[in-house]
Amino acid sequence: MPLPIKRIRRVTADDALGALIATSAVTKEIADIMQFPPAQAAAGILLLVFQTIQKIQSNKEECYRLARRCLSMLVDIRDHMSDQWETAPPSLLKAVTKFEETLESIHKFMKQEAEQKWGSRLMRKNTIEIAMKQYHTALDDAVRSFQIAALINIQLSLGDASRSKSSTNTVAISSSVVHDDDAQLREPTLPLYTTEEASRAIVSDLDQMCSSPVPGSAASESFPIIERQEPSSTMSDFELIRRTISEDESASIPASSDIEEELTLTEHHGFNRYHQSQFLMKGKSRIKSGWWAGGVEGDIEGRRGIMLRYEGTAMKRWIRDVKILQNLYHPNLPQMIGYSNDETPTPFIVLANVQTRLPQAMLLDAIKNASLAQCAQILLRFYQDTLDAALYLQRQMNLSDSKLQDYVEHADFRIDAEQTVVMGLPPPEVDSIQSWRNYGLAHSIRGIYLKLLPNGGYATEPVDSREKDVSEERQRKLSHLVVLARALLPGSDNLTVVKERVQRVLCAEDEEDEEADASILTLRQIRKAAFAVGAHQQAWHRNTVPPSKYSVGDLGYLPKGSNDWEDFVLCCNVFQGNGFDCATSSHVTGRQGQWVDRIYQQQDMSPFELPGDINGWSVVVTPESESDIYIIHEKMVTQVNAAWNHLLDSGRTLAKQYGVAPEELILVTRVGTEQRFRVRDLRQIQYWPTSVHAQPHSHMHHQSFPFQHHGYGQKPMGGPQRVPVYGQDLAPKIFYLFTSSDKDYQSHFSERPMPAPIQKDEKPPELNASIVKCFAYLNAKYGFLDYVQLHAEDFED
Repeated sequence: MPLPIKRIRRVTADDALGALIATSAVTKEIADIMQFPPAQAAAGILLLVFQTIQKIQSNKEECYRLARRCLSMLVDIRDHMSDQWETAPPSLLKAVTKFEETLESIHKFMKQEAEQKWGSRLMRKNTIEIAMKQYHTALDDAVRSFQIAALINIQLSLGDASRSKSSTNTVAISSSVVHDDDAQLREPTLPLYTTEEASRAIVSDLDQMCSSPVPGSAASESFPIIERQEPSSTMSDFELIRRTISEDESASIPASSDIEEELTLTEHHGFNRYHQSQFLMKGKSRIKSGWWAGGVEGDIEGRRGIMLRYEGTAMKRWIRDVKILQNLYHPNLPQMIGYSNDETPTPFIVLANVQTRLPQAMLLDAIKNASLAQCAQILLRFYQDTLDAALYLQRQMNLSDSKLQDYVEHADFRIDAEQTVVMGLPPPEVDSIQSWRNYGLAHSIRGIYLKLLPNGGYATEPVDSREKDVSEERQRKLSHLVVLARALLPGSDNLTVVKERVQRVLCAEDEEDEEADASILTLRQIRKAAFAVGAHQQAWHRNTVPPSKYSVGDLGYLPKGSNDWEDFVLCCNVFQGNGFDCATSSHVTGRQGQWVDRIYQQQDMSPFELPGDINGWSVVVTPESESDIYIIHEKMVTQVNAAWNHLLDSGRTLAKQYGVAPEELILVTRVGTEQRFRVRDLRQIQYWPTSVHAQPHSHMHHQSFPFQHHGYGQKPMGGPQRVPVYGQDLAPKIFYLFTSSDKDYQSHFSERPMPAPIQKDEKPPELNASIVKCFAYLNAKYGFLDYVQLHAEDFED
């Protein structure tokens, strides 16, 4: 089963305070780095980066992680060179300059993206993610440059020391040169650093320099920690470094015959082989990232195609892709026409899929120019075609279910000239991935297309008043498309059920009409097909409404130009003689929380039911404690799609009856209230002075102190154990709280396990604090609800 989807809560004052504290800490660290002359420029640029991140709305966490990596690197440079920067070698200072250039590039990129509108960001979503990965790689390169510079400086220092020692030894033994009459002049050769202490000194220095200052960077793999070993008498210090570093790498290097076999194509399966001169290119590549990067359109032997070049050291990747594409023939996978011959310096492949563009671009164009039903059909067809292509790829390549999901989730998708989705090949790194999931292939594909939508495929209401750059009409269309996508794109592990469900929605026309064209489906037909397969259980959600004001089944509308539920106009309740028949259910939960040893602990509370839809709660109060009680009452319809269907069938009639447009009608499907109570014990525990040793009391065993909270839950840390004075009332007290989902019921506390009878306009009873030594009261009350509201296109003929 897929993991549960959790709603992202809104930013609260605590979140703002945490962000302020984090920003202050970052500013302080950067200010400290400003005192380090070589890093002043880099620190200034990094400060601008953090300021730019505050303006970014999406990918904010990833940008912040990238900036923190930069800050961590600057802090490491300052800590290791703070006292030696004046004598630092030029190579290290040059590495700092290179790092400044990387920082400046990051700042320019973030500033440019922060100024873009949501439409531009949506079209370039994949490019932005690739750019973030490239900047992480650039930081790894900067770390690696520091390591290489440090290693070279060590080598030069050791070489100078060895040469000076060698010259001294040469002078010392010059008198021992042997001259024979028939022999030539001979001079003994002494090895460098022949003692164990010298070799250990070399290795210990390298141990410190080969570890990367950035956790988890690629540099830690390129420069592994060197194990201590004894060099031979004829091994130089540089040979020791080079040989030790290459020992681990040599273990994984295949034999030369294996490499030659991997880099050779022995079977061509009838595919044409071309020289680069045979391909007539038309224009430059507009694709900058992913498997399709660098693709150039052109003609080859009178046939249109797109050429993908494998420049640099990509020969192994080229052979891998050619071998895969030789065995694939599917309309939703790349169609290879041919590939380069042995005389071509840069290998390439030629594909039949031309004039490709991103799915985001096509979807954005459809949102602007097509109907909501057409947009939903596009997503459904993308989903269906991707599922077919993935299952075909699994059969052809004999992939496991987990490896197939790796391929699909890491693939790049394009749309060709025939409006067909084409799934590119994943990068070679995917072949070495070992992954585990608790969801299936259908859920992976569903997630790919939900991410194409704004906000990652989440929408709480048709219109977000905080979004000023998009018109209300466009917002409604996008929000309804998100709800339709979540309702129509299945995520079940049973692929047979998934295929049948998608096919039933796409073929929603009358089965008897053989000439029906599925491409002219209306939004009403699509929703009806979703209802028929039990889907479309989503609803809009409003997190804050007046509590105890609305009921399940309320039908009404908000006046034009208003988004405030205080202005909600109630027309009727559909359960009261309006032909709506649907089961409802109720749910109630409770939690009690308090501070214990400076930790806020919460535990669930179990209610006991009483007549009249009243719930009772047992509340345990200990001396000097202060606790919060959270009670949530909910009531909802069991089938949300039944409410959608009722509004779809009766919307025109009801709208005409109340004088509004049918798309303005709102039907409440779930209401809830959250009540927060505060309970504070007034008893003060008296303790013996710490200088007085309490004597054993003959009746001490009759008094126990299981609950001791100091300063309303704030127990002092450390210090001697304090002993309470005997004879105090320290037993826990039990009170009873009574609540109900009825909006007219008044919640109250009582010393008895039975609620007090309260008249309609009568004030509920309260605990007598002077007698029970406890305050208990309602601290706050909030309301929330779910509702359904259709789009104007639902009522078009």
